Parts: sequence; structure tokens; C-alpha cells
Amino acid sequence: MPYDGLYMRRVIEEINEKVEGNLRNVYQSTKVDYYLQFTNTAIRISLNPTSSFLAMSERMKLPSQMPPSFTMLLRKYLKGSKFLGVEQDGYSRVAYFRFRGMDEFGDEREYTLVAEIMGKHSNLILVSDEGKVVDAHKRIITGKGREILPGRWFVPFESEKLDPISSTIDEIFSNPEDIPIERFLVKRLEGLSRVLAREITYRAGFTLSFSAKDLTERRKEALENAIEDFRSEYLEGRTYVLYDGSKPVDISPLVLRHTTFRHVGKSPSECAVELYSFKESEDVLRNKKRDLEKVVVKEIDKIEGIVGKLKKELEETEGFEKLRKFGELLLYASHGIDTSKGTVEVRDWESGELVKIEVDPRKSAVENANDYFERYKKLKRKRERVKERLEELEEYLEYLYQLWQTILDAEDVETIEEIREEMEEVGLLKAQKRKKREKTVSKPRRVEFGGFVILVGKNNRQNDELVRSSSPEDIWLHARGIPGAHVVIKTGKREVPKEVIEFAASLAAGYSRGKDSGKVPVDYTLIKYVRKPKGFKPGMVIYSGQKTIVVEPRRLEG
Repeated sequence: MPYDGLYMRRVIEEINEKVEGNLRNVYQSTKVDYYLQFTNTAIRISLNPTSSFLAMSERMKLPSQMPPSFTMLLRKYLKGSKFLGVEQDGYSRVAYFRFRGMDEFGDEREYTLVAEIMGKHSNLILVSDEGKVVDAHKRIITGKGREILPGRWFVPFESEKLDPISSTIDEIFSNPEDIPIERFLVKRLEGLSRVLAREITYRAGFTLSFSAKDLTERRKEALENAIEDFRSEYLEGRTYVLYDGSKPVDISPLVLRHTTFRHVGKSPSECAVELYSFKESEDVLRNKKRDLEKVVVKEIDKIEGIVGKLKKELEETEGFEKLRKFGELLLYASHGIDTSKGTVEVRDWESGELVKIEVDPRKSAVENANDYFERYKKLKRKRERVKERLEELEEYLEYLYQLWQTILDAEDVETIEEIREEMEEVGLLKAQKRKKREKTVSKPRRVEFGGFVILVGKNNRQNDELVRSSSPEDIWLHARGIPGAHVVIKTGKREVPKEVIEFAASLAAGYSRGKDSGKVPVDYTLIKYVRKPKGFKPGMVIYSGQKTIVVEPRRLEG
């Protein structure tokens, strides 16, 4: 669910209960993340457009770089001030942090730091005790009566929505609209996200399409009971992280019965920090993957364009053997040939048929034969060069598609950084300056099945290490003819049951380009039959002695 006003109320209650004393410092960790540092804790205010929130947070080490001008201004006015508490305007997503301190003249002053947690419209504004804007993270000129500029009067957001906890059912539905109940509740009640509105709808037993205008007395009673049930549970003050497997996917101030997600109770701030830290790490990973993918796709397009041209050139050389034949025929019959007409007819001694050959009328039959031999040799050499180049480029394309697949399958920043280093090593990216460190390889995916350990490579560096470090009797698996991960069954010199091979093969299929297919053929053989010839690109091998099994793709949970 979005970080709505109802959830923010839980966080604000927690801050008022646990945070006290003077503000020790203010700093920014990123362009959109502010920290208010206290003695034993910190308050994080994130203005990230896709995941804005505020919550208590662990104290962090101050960044070494020079802080931005607005952070310097906050330090000037707020550092050392006494924290008086934080308030919320109704159930809006606006928090007012109150501070009391001394100005440069030694006079006592109060300042309010206004945190507007509103997605892409999020902002942080310092307001004086007179009610004027000192400055803001984002200065706003709207021309509609609300301008966030130094020296202007601070104008709060106005809301005509109703209190979600105290409003009666008749007040809420005093003017029902012909829209789904879920949307109507969000429109009428302040601080209520669509997820919580859906929960109320579910508890009332309504479908998502049920219109607010179709509310009969019986249905109104059902909805009223659902709202009261919702309020009662909300006022218990609990908060939860919702998990899909091991991944946090949501937070809520009550149990969401309309979902199948696992709920784990934690403090309001712990829930928010865990969810949004995970989302931020996913955003970082997604952006890094996108950047690398662009480079690889651009290189693939470039190489495929060259391959297309070379194949066309190869087609143009297909008749090169005919040139040699013409030369031989002209040479064989050279004594009785008149070349003055520009064409001659010569009988082929092998087929007995007459063959018409174009010649240069200024040259003798022998000279024309030599011309054909020269053209033949040139085309033959060109064909050999083109075929050799095509083979190199097609091997390179195979590597690029394999590299692309490892980027798509990367699940953590460590893996994607190893892929970046690989791309620097092969010249796809300009090498970055890094602190010298020992070159290590991160761990592959690991799972146990049927008493056997199965390893799945996350990138080409791991794939190479799997082949290099495995025992000759271990079993190696790979999706046949398509890019994918290397998979190894650690046999311990034991016989491996068919179901273990099938399970490992399904992982090889699941971590390949065929992961969305119904069935995928997978080759498997002993590691001793897998070789990496000198000069092969990362992750590329040749193998023999393989068997093939067709399986449904499978991926590991979490």
C-alpha cells in the first residue's frame, strides 16, 4: 500500500513516544533523503517520488561530501534546537516537526519543519514562527495561491475529506457517486489508501465493481459493520510487514484479509524502513541492470547488422567454383577458340554439354582463362575470410546473448557489479577506477534436493568458477542451444537418481532464455567432458558425451 495518512499516524505516535532531546545534526544521504540526527536515533524523511515516507531510523555516519545548500540552512536554524514533537494535520500525509532554539541574536525562536509525503509532490519546508517560508527542498511557483518561496506565507494543503475514524456512515455517503465503493471511500476519507479501501470493501462482502450509488439499507449496514471492524482493529495500534515468500511487498496498520501475503508484526518505523529499503535496493538493481542491458543490446544490434552484411557477401561468392571451371574449359579448348565476339561456346568434357562463356574480345583464350583463375582465387580468399569472420562474430553473438541473460537473471547488486566488471574486461564498458582489491567470485545459488547439493551460476564469472572448481564426476547441466546458467550437481562420486537430474535440469531451464516456455531441452554431462578452450569468452564452454532431457522450467523461491 502507499504510505498513507493512517499509516503515518502510527509512525508519528512512535516518534513522539521515543524521540526527545536536542537535534544534533541534519544531513542528506542522497538527493532525496534527509536525516534528523538525535543522540540515540534518527528520523529519516525520504522524498523519493516512488517511495516517499518518514520513519525512525538508525543513526548513520555523516557523509564526507559537502552538504547541499538547503541542508546547510537546516543546520543553521535547527541544529542544537530542542525537539518539541511532531504533529499531523488530521490524517493527511503532512507532518509538522516543531523545534525551539536560539537565533543568531540569542533570542528564543520556534521553527516548524514541514514534511509533505506525497509521492512526486513530496517536499520538505522550513517555516518560521511567523508562519513564513524560510526555504524548501523544492521551491514551487504555481500561480494558484500556494507558492513555496522564501519570505512567502506558508499555505498548508487544504483537504475537504472526512475523518476516517470518527465520521458516520451517513456522513460518508451523504452524496454517493456512481463509482466503485473502493474509489468512493478513497475520495471521501482522508488518509485512506486504495489498499485499505479494498480491505473495507472485502470485509463488507462487496465486489470491487459495486457502485456507491447502489447502497441499499441492508448493504449500508454491512458496510458500516466492516468500517467499524476496520476502525477497531486499526485503533489497536499494530503494524505489519507483508511478505511474498521472503520478500517484503507491503506494510499495513492492520491485517489485510483480502490478500494471501504473510503478515509479520513489527514497529511502525521498522516496517516502513524494511519495505522501502528493499524497494530502494530493487530500484538500484533495476537501474543498474537497465544500464548494462542497453550496452549489450546496442552491441548485439551492431554485430547482427555486420553479420547480415557478411552473409550477403557470402551469398555473392557462392558461384566462385564456376569461375575455375570456365578457366579450365577455356584453357582446354584454347587453340580453336575465337574470342573476338565477346562470348564463346565450349563443350564441357565431363557433361558433354555446350557451355557459353563471356570473354574479353581483346584477349586470347589463354588470357581470358587466366583472368577467370584470378577471379576465382580472389573470391575463394574472400569467401574464406568472410566465413572465418562470420564464425568469430557468431561466437561473439552467442556470448552477448549469454551475457544478456545473466543481466536479466541478476537478483542482487553484487551479481550485477561482477557482470559490470566482466563487461569492462571484454571491452564493452570503459574500465572504472576502483580501489585495488583481491578479485573474488560471489557465491552461486545453492539448493539441496534428494540429498545432493545443486549449484546455479548467477553470472559468467560464477559459471566459469563452477566448471573450474567442480570434481570430474560432478554433473554439469545447461539449457540446450540457448543462453542460460551453468548448473552443477555435486555428486560426491555417488550415483545420481533420475529425479535429482530432472530437478537440476528444471533449474537450468528456469535460469535460461526458455524460462517462460512450457518445455525446455537441457543437456547434461560429466564435468570432465566440459572444456573451456583458450581465448573463449567468460561463461562459454564446449562439451561432449551429453544426454538430453526435456523439462518444465523452475526457479528458486526468494
